[in-house]
Amino acid sequence: MPFSKNDKNINIKGRKPNSLNKTTKQSKELLSEFMQSNYSTFLERLNNLNDRDYCSNYISLLRYIIPTLKASEVKEVKTNDYNNAEKIEIEIITNKNQKYDL
Repeated sequence: MPFSKNDKNINIKGRKPNSLNKTTKQSKELLSEFMQSNYSTFLERLNNLNDRDYCSNYISLLRYIIPTLKASEVKEVKTNDYNNAEKIEIEIITNKNQKYDL
């Protein structure tokens, strides 16, 4: 057995929640430094793209800012007297008492 019971060198509490290991922490720091030092070059090159490439890159970068939604299952709605109507009439009345039918 590699560990003996009650060994004082073993951290029985473990790492704190949400704490990063050394490799992840170093990688994030290195990437952050790289991005900060090349930010102006990135913006310059991004602005020199044609409209199609600019939009494509812009949209692809949004996924790092806007959270993605989980796929959901669409269930068929059972028909009843309300959701199988053939015609819906809407009457709009303004403050001038004019009626508009849609």
